[in-house]
Amino acid sequence: MILFGEVILLLVGILSDSHDDLNSLERAMEILQRTGVDEIIHLGDLVSPFALKPIINSGIPFILLRGNNDAESLVTIMTLESNNIYYSSPTEIELNEKKTLIFHGFGSKDLTEFIAIQAASSEKYEFVLYGHTHELHIEKIDSSMVINPGEVCGKLTGRRTIVILDTREKDAEVIDL
Repeated sequence: MILFGEVILLLVGILSDSHDDLNSLERAMEILQRTGVDEIIHLGDLVSPFALKPIINSGIPFILLRGNNDAESLVTIMTLESNNIYYSSPTEIELNEKKTLIFHGFGSKDLTEFIAIQAASSEKYEFVLYGHTHELHIEKIDSSMVINPGEVCGKLTGRRTIVILDTREKDAEVIDL
């Protein structure tokens, strides 16, 4: 169970690297609405402000991270509604009174994955959520869970994926779009 502000969050939709693929974003939002997620976390590389429209129109509260390809971030900030959150990366957030690290990525795929695994191994975080590599990665490390939802756009791997995190059961379900 995740506590975000005063709202208990049981299901969190996690996505990353949508790279302006509106069709895939719209499909992801349909699935997340149907599933009844309480929150969406987009881990960066939304890219253009127009790509926010499906997320905003979903009506689901969201957190958006800045990715390395999000050059128009000032416009993105101005586009957001006040009840949603936009962060630079990395950022620590409290989920159910436990620290969670969310970040997009750092340089190479190997460095990004190394940082995620090291953060989880530190036992400082319950969840470590990251993007950037476009590769799906779900791993339990001691009491931590590492999640990279892969890519919404499917441009590098050919696979369009999101993850639904059940925070009560500490279980992650991969959804192919």
